[in-house]
Amino acid sequence: MTTDLDTALAAGPRPWRNRATPWLMAALLVVGGFAGGAQAQQTYGPDSGPAPAGRGAAVDGPAGGARGGGARGGGPASPAATGTPATTGTVTDIDGDTMKIRRESGEVVTVQTDDRTQVRLPGALKNLRTGDTVVVTGNMRSNGIEAATITQQK
Repeated sequence: MTTDLDTALAAGPRPWRNRATPWLMAALLVVGGFAGGAQAQQTYGPDSGPAPAGRGAAVDGPAGGARGGGARGGGPASPAATGTPATTGTVTDIDGDTMKIRRESGEVVTVQTDDRTQVRLPGALKNLRTGDTVVVTGNMRSNGIEAATITQQK
């Protein structure tokens, strides 16, 4: 006496694909692409607004100083250590100690430099040209940013 199970086993293995397989693969690619794009936007997306004003609360004391000196007095601390907001943009104008940068949002920000501004360029601040991309950290003022550091991006 043979059963349906015996007949099915005698017929051999069933194919792992059917007519729905391509549609399921396409749906998986769409969902995976959307999830990957959302993650990339969160991580690398454009700034949603202006940088917060002032330095981080953790350094607004005598140890931090006006230019972000480190807590141990060993010179200026890095932007990450001081909580200094960073602004990234393309240089649109340079006039002496003042330059203007255009953020990705289209906003133009005035950057004021002085002899205490740390410059991290291949050369000096005078070698910076319009069209160069820079990251500026410093104190936000009503008329722009008082630069603590300027780093050229490649």
